[in-house]
Amino acid sequence: MAGGAGVCEPGYFTISVETLDKAMDFYGALFGWEFESEADAIYAHVANTEFPFGLVEDGAQDAGNIYFRVEDIDFMVDRVYDLGGSAGEVQESDSGLSAVCLDDQGTRFSLWQPAEGY
Repeated sequence: MAGGAGVCEPGYFTISVETLDKAMDFYGALFGWEFESEADAIYAHVANTEFPFGLVEDGAQDAGNIYFRVEDIDFMVDRVYDLGGSAGEVQESDSGLSAVCLDDQGTRFSLWQPAEGY
């Protein structure tokens, strides 16, 4: 245990993006995320998810180890392309199907369609 605080787990994360407004358009259209942000801000909180996180305008970076759970990976990969992003081949593992993607500004993230039981 860390400092007697019990088991630690993630409490918040941010995804670094090139341009905040453009990223809010991309991820809002792809995942249905809604944002809370001040005018001329470099940060936006994702307001309609259970796990708290946000986007920060800090340059496109690699968030490929963040896997977003999806129901239909083929549909979502097509949506990534429709929105100006790109995706690698869909890979299969015991835990399901996954694809590494780039948003329309170069931030890397992953999609994951879990196998039954995950």
